[in-house]
Amino acid sequence: MEYTIENLEQAVAVFYRAETTQQAEAHHWLTKAQHSSQAWSFVWELLDPQRSFQVQFFAATTLHTKLMKYWDEVPENHYEYLKKNILEAIISYAMGPKIVLNRLCIALSAYIIHTIPNHWPNAFEELVSSFQPHNLPAIESERVIWILLEILTVIPQEFDSTVLSTSQKTRVKTVLLEVSKDIMKVVEMCLMPIPAKGFDMSNLTTYITAARCGSAWIHLGGMTIVECDSVCNLLIDLICYVYWNKTDPEGPSAEETELSEVIVEALTIIIQDPVTTKYKYYVTKFAANILYKFEKILEAERASSELNKDVIANLYGLMVTLVDSHTNILIDNFKSTNADEQRISCDLLNSLLKCTNLPGSYPTDESSSCLTFGFWFTLQDDILNFDAAECAQLLLMVKPYYRELVCILLRKSMLPLVDDTSWTIEDKEVFRCYRQDISDTFMYCYNVLNLEMLDILTTKLNEILNKDNRNQFSQPPKWNEIETCLHAFCAIAESIEMENLYLPKLILTIKDIPFKDLHVRVLMTALETVGAYSEWLTDHPDLLENVFPLVIAGLTDPDVATSATMALKDITQTCHKFLLPYADHILIASQLVLQSGSLKLAECTRLMYSVGKVLSIMPVGRIMDFLNVTLAPTFEDFRKLLREKPSPSVAMSLMSRLKVLSSLFSSLYVQVEENVEENVEQPVYLIMENTMSYYSEIADIYNTNQEVMVDLSVLLKAVVTTLKDDCKPLIKDILQIVVTSYREKPQVHILVVAKTIVILFGRSEEFRQINQQLVQEICNRTLLICAECNNNNTLSDITELVEGFFLIMTSFVKKVPQLIFSNAIDTSALFQCAILCLVLVEAQTVRAISSFLANFITQSREVSQVDVVQTYGEGLVLRILLNLGSSSPRACFDPLSDIILALNKKYCDNLSRWLNTLLAQENFPSSKITAQQKETFIKIVLREKAGKRKLCDSALEFALICRGILKQDKHLP
Repeated sequence: MEYTIENLEQAVAVFYRAETTQQAEAHHWLTKAQHSSQAWSFVWELLDPQRSFQVQFFAATTLHTKLMKYWDEVPENHYEYLKKNILEAIISYAMGPKIVLNRLCIALSAYIIHTIPNHWPNAFEELVSSFQPHNLPAIESERVIWILLEILTVIPQEFDSTVLSTSQKTRVKTVLLEVSKDIMKVVEMCLMPIPAKGFDMSNLTTYITAARCGSAWIHLGGMTIVECDSVCNLLIDLICYVYWNKTDPEGPSAEETELSEVIVEALTIIIQDPVTTKYKYYVTKFAANILYKFEKILEAERASSELNKDVIANLYGLMVTLVDSHTNILIDNFKSTNADEQRISCDLLNSLLKCTNLPGSYPTDESSSCLTFGFWFTLQDDILNFDAAECAQLLLMVKPYYRELVCILLRKSMLPLVDDTSWTIEDKEVFRCYRQDISDTFMYCYNVLNLEMLDILTTKLNEILNKDNRNQFSQPPKWNEIETCLHAFCAIAESIEMENLYLPKLILTIKDIPFKDLHVRVLMTALETVGAYSEWLTDHPDLLENVFPLVIAGLTDPDVATSATMALKDITQTCHKFLLPYADHILIASQLVLQSGSLKLAECTRLMYSVGKVLSIMPVGRIMDFLNVTLAPTFEDFRKLLREKPSPSVAMSLMSRLKVLSSLFSSLYVQVEENVEENVEQPVYLIMENTMSYYSEIADIYNTNQEVMVDLSVLLKAVVTTLKDDCKPLIKDILQIVVTSYREKPQVHILVVAKTIVILFGRSEEFRQINQQLVQEICNRTLLICAECNNNNTLSDITELVEGFFLIMTSFVKKVPQLIFSNAIDTSALFQCAILCLVLVEAQTVRAISSFLANFITQSREVSQVDVVQTYGEGLVLRILLNLGSSSPRACFDPLSDIILALNKKYCDNLSRWLNTLLAQENFPSSKITAQQKETFIKIVLREKAGKRKLCDSALEFALICRGILKQDKHLP
């Protein structure tokens, strides 16, 4: 269909009014029209004011597209004609539709980017001069200013999005930076209050556009806070004026809120500029300006019945950005002898404490208290990096703020006393994450306060419990106040090492808390706290007698079983050597709760890990007596389930039992003392010896069920890694399961079991032959699958398998090369398969393949594989060049550079010949790269035998040139 005016109008109408299919067809045809050379002529006819605004918008968009992407089609002698038409169109549409006018302003900005500095050197002076109200009397004054600001605003944005050659981009950027100060003067004039009247609330549109314009040019760079000082003051005053003179007492209008957001964005860009750090005076002045002017607004908001979340977020957000970006200046002012500078820093910290302490609950009543958390980390981190004397002095100065912060966070992290039905699931999840952030902030507080924080928490907890007068309580204490103190103790556990004063009291206090009278969350948090201090308990084993009754009792309570099993796992893992006095109690309770069936799968799994740890300190006879009773139902279930017809429910039942056994097997190992000669039969070995047939049967029946095979593989790996040498009698049976399963359905997790066995026993002569057969079987099966998938063009369907296979091959090449570089393995086929699989685009997969190839090449001369590399090396280099030139995503470039580096170290002459031969081909690997650029690339590659970073940078640039992202006038350095 021809690109006539009638056809174009009809297509636009179809696009806006038709069904989805017709819309897609119309969109495709209109896009082709935009890219056609005829667009330069029809665009002006379509901009006729008599046509529909949809057609006008299409025309304006087409004009912008042509200017941005097809500037080369415009003859130089048409530049003036084009400029004249664009300006006339803008004036023609000055009063709307605004959507068309905006697009025409963007088109003009694209024109300016292409014509400065050579063809329209004084573009900005002419723009500012032309778009003055007295020069365009037919247009409203405010609209003329808006058009000027809109054009100026989009110029920096258009510069960022327009593809220019490097040299041209540099020239244009230089001009933009030169005029940026003049543009800011225009912005400043537009923001100026009217003499004797102040700001005009009816002029908000101009203020918004001016602020947005200033933001765009500040973002471009080149201006410091010194040069923006006047504009900053105007913007801050404007925010305050609009707030105090808002049209609606209930809160700012949408336009007023937008103005506030745009101003904050502009101020944020200024304050975040790294260069700003050099100007301490201006940063301090800026801080004082926003602090004392904003604080009045924030005080009014905090006193109101309902916080305006937008206002709070904007103002506190800017304050937090300031202190986060310039903590060093804040600290310098703390140390200053200037009282005003010290006062500003102190007042800033007090203001941030007020932000953290916003009234109400997060996130339902307020949403800004979380803004300060990052700052409290930055402040303590910077202070702790000072030398000892300065650090001690500064810590004394900031400790009062961190003490208050601890008390504030105790309140803010408090759970609601009753379940609030107004809280959505999303609100609850957001609050959970918020509490986690508070936990992190508690750690920062501890870094500053140390024992003082423990004293604060202990005092608060004792006050709540009223420990000395508990019998006088007519009502139990508020459970959420107790819970929040325990939550704080739990949060700082990792930071505490040796502490003998407050923590023993905490453990005794927890033991005496009346949990039965309190909400279940208190017991849950108490158990989490006990688990968090498991490492500390290794230095205080006498306190375990106060801990275990609580943990063991928690196992039988379904509401806290998760916390109880987690605490038990932590304690049995870290306090292993002190468990014997409590072993019987733990085992009896565990056996009862396991038999009751009240635990969830994850809880059973954790509990069995703890059981394994406890059993490991007992005699083998007692262990087996316990396990014979405890595991008998599991293996009876196996027997029954394996006789049932395979189904999802049966598979699920098998998986749950495999998970529980895996957990037990990973922790159950009886240590034999060095001076004892008696050979101890490991319980895990004894169990496996008698139950191996079950695992073989599971593998035979469910080898195509990936989820079942994952759990079976985890179990087998746990057995091997736990038993190590004690596992040797089982290796043959385990390998039989691995080989059979992989032969039927190759899966990555089965490879992990194979890798574990080969790494552990690959060098053992006893298992040399069986390991060789295993590696051979895996290689042959995988290579066959890769070949089949390549023939069917479905290689991408087995990406995970390819990645896992080459990861394992890399490990074998590094640790047991004798198993790979042997007559049993077809290394030529393996090498070719790796080259073939480099066509895949997943970065992690390419990284695994590249690692294998690089290691293969590196070792090839020592293991008689030179012929393989020399025979197929050219094909490998061809594949790498094709990947760089067209097919691979950017994330794959670094791994490919590893291969090039390995080839250059070991086969430099071959690599030189291959590169020169391949790159001598015309238009290879792309028509966008010149012969000179190819030659330069070859020289860089051959020169770099150690500097991987330089090689990666060169490969990236080569790829970008091939893809047309870097222009041809850009040469590789």
